Parts: sequence; C-alpha cells; structure tokens
Amino acid sequence: MCLRFLKKRSGFLIGFAIGFALPLLFILWKRIFVTYLTYDQESWEPEYHLNKKPHHKEIILQLWKKQKRTHDYFNNVTYDAWLGEQNLRSYKIDLDKHLYGPQERDDAKESINLEWNWLSEQISITCVVFIEKLKLGKSIQATWGERCNNIYFFGHRLKNTELPVINVGAEITSSWQLLCEAMSYIWNDRAADKLKWVIFVKDDTMVIPENLRYMVAPLNHEDDYYLGHPIIMWGHPYNVAQAGYVLSRGTLAKVVKMFDSSEKCAAGGRFWKKEDYYLGKHLFSLGIHPSDTRDQYLRGTFHGYSLQVLLWGVNRPGSYWTRAMYPTKRTYCSPVSVTFSASEPDKMHTLNFLLYHLRVFMNEGKFGSIPAKALISEDDVWKIALEEEFNITHLDDITSDVYYKIWHSKYSEPGQLKITKDYRITLDCLLASYKKGNKLDSCPTESVISNRKT
Repeated sequence: MCLRFLKKRSGFLIGFAIGFALPLLFILWKRIFVTYLTYDQESWEPEYHLNKKPHHKEIILQLWKKQKRTHDYFNNVTYDAWLGEQNLRSYKIDLDKHLYGPQERDDAKESINLEWNWLSEQISITCVVFIEKLKLGKSIQATWGERCNNIYFFGHRLKNTELPVINVGAEITSSWQLLCEAMSYIWNDRAADKLKWVIFVKDDTMVIPENLRYMVAPLNHEDDYYLGHPIIMWGHPYNVAQAGYVLSRGTLAKVVKMFDSSEKCAAGGRFWKKEDYYLGKHLFSLGIHPSDTRDQYLRGTFHGYSLQVLLWGVNRPGSYWTRAMYPTKRTYCSPVSVTFSASEPDKMHTLNFLLYHLRVFMNEGKFGSIPAKALISEDDVWKIALEEEFNITHLDDITSDVYYKIWHSKYSEPGQLKITKDYRITLDCLLASYKKGNKLDSCPTESVISNRKT
C-alpha cells in the first residue's frame, strides 16, 4: 500500500518537475538566442550623455557612431563633420532680417542658401505610402507629401481620380507581396535614377522629410542601411511598419534582385499585416540588420505612436516596447524625430501647421518684431509728392523745410487740403528764390483760403 502511494507520488513529482523545467529551458534558450542577435549589433550605451542634461547642440545619432568600412578605411562621421568635408558650414541668421528686412537686402536674401533647402537638393527622399483610407492619402498629399523629392501612393483595389493611387498589375495575396511589387515598381520607374533613400509608411503616419535628410546626409546611400524602430520577434530583428522604415539604394537593389519576379514576390510571404517582418527576415538572410537610430541621449526618432500619446506617457506592455532592439531612455522623442502616428486627417493637418506655419513671439527680435520693410524711402516720398502734386522734377536736393514751404504755398495746412488762393504765384516765387539761393521767407505764404476742397 505504501509502495503504491510512493510510486504515485513520485510520478506526480517527476511530471511537475518536467512541466516546470521545460518553460524555464525555453525562456533560457530564447534569451541566449536574442542575446546572440543583439550582440552583433553592438548596442552602444553612452553613459556619459545619459548623465548629462540634454542640450540643443549637435544631435549625434547612434548610426553615425558606428564605425563603417568605406573605401578601405574606418570612418566615424557626424553631420557637422560631414558638412566640413563638403567645405561647408552652417550658421544662424536673423530670421527677422531675412523675412522682413529692407528692400535693398532682397538680392542678398536670394544669395542665402538655407540649409533645409540645400539638403532638399542634395539628399533625395522618395516616399512610398500604402493607402487604406483615401481621406488620409489626400491629407498626406496636401501636407508632408509635398516635401518629398518624389512620392508614390500604392493601394489594393483602390481607385480615385484626385489621388494617384498605383494598383500593381499582379494579383495581390499578401501585404508582403504588395510591398515587394511596390519596390520593383519604383526601381523600374523612369525616376529610378533619383532613388537614394526610400521611406515606406502607412497612410496613418506623419513624416518629417527634413529630419530624415539630416539623419542620412552623412551616410552613403550605396551602402546597406535599414532604418526605423527595430524589434525582435520570432527569432528575427525587423523595423515595424507602425513607425515606418527606410531603405538605402544599396539595400533596395539587393531586395529587388532577390525578388525579380511576381512569382518570387508571392512566395516570399503569405500573411497580411506581416510585410515588415518578412522584409526584416529577408534582409537578415542578406546580412543586413536594422541600424540604431537613437540619438546620444537614447531618444527615439521613429515613432509608431502619436505625439500626444508620447508626450503624455504611454503604457509599454506591447512588443513594440518590450521587444525593442534598442530601448529608449528618458523622454521618448528626439528633436530630430522622423515619424509619428497620425490616425486622422485633422491630426495630420494640425501637426503640419504646428511644424511649418505656427510662429511664436517669445522675445525681442523674433519673427516680425521689427517694422515691415518700406517700399519707398523717406526722401523719395518728397520727390514723388512734388512730381505728382506740383509737376516738379528737377529739385533732387530738396530739403524738408523747402518741401514744407512749397506744400504750404498751395494748401493752408498740409493736413487740411484746402487750396489757397493764387498759390501758383507763391510757388513760382519759391522756386525762383531756391534756384538763386535766396531766402524763401521773402515769398508770401499767407493767402485768402478758398472754400472748395480737392
């Protein structure tokens, strides 16, 4: 009896031990595997910067800190250092003078090459937007889409005359296939020679192309870059579509070469809403990993949440946070952030207005605190008045006193516009005396005032 009880008890204990040990072994194996994946990326933890208060000097992104082999040597470059290599430097200008300065500065203003404008010409950004709601697509077209060097709208069975949505010819069976066909389309388009950097986003995303240009300017677009907000799921790192992701020309060329037919695109992934995972998986097989896009204070630059949510705080239980390949610290938003979520057209237009149109009067000399420029100088006003009112064109050195005497010869008071009697006699006397250098007081200026008005 006792022996049977012990056998039953030992069987229960063995089963309990196996059931308890297997999950532990699975978790341990998973952590080892994930650690192996992240070890190759050599995540940089700048403790020095984390212990300092953020300031508004140059933003140093992690992808700039990585040493990358270019032209057979190791190069460590930041944005300012890259500008120096172009024999350029940026400097601040007085926006009041630039926007509201006097007319004679117009030629000088045209010679000023603003940094954002110069970057727009040098760093080509192609935007690819996947449309599900036409109203969001129209909002993108009217806001940040105008700041891309080139933009494509792709959809699945969508047609609209106001929005140029591209429906690829192949029968689409998965979101990965749509992404794959879109990459092939832009690669074979007539504007393919302008492809340098391509950002892929959904229609509920707000993109700031100027910040993306700042981010990628020091990088070689012919190299392999894969930027965004990376997480690790199912054994592979990938940038989530929720925050958008960027491919360099070099990376895009390898993907298009790998999937050079519609059949290969269709076979590359069969589930909807997983195109970002499939892309990361295929890039991983090519040896291309997501880059660390945080700044020196470990603040993120690609955001799959709205700005309001990020500023007010967000619970972070989801895989977007818990499986982040490069976790953010402190506040979540870098000053050079590239993307935010904007799920409604009004939110997109609001962000666009705040970023590009709203100006704040903070202190002296900020956006219009100086008088507006005068189209005519004060001296020229006298000459124009003399020419139009008295038909006098030969007195270039007229003074304010003489001008007043001449005006007073016609009107009793300049502000009343009541014509004096026989003003022409007094005017001729003033002009003759002025030419001879005589005193103007000898001419009569008081006359009988008529009752009519001009």
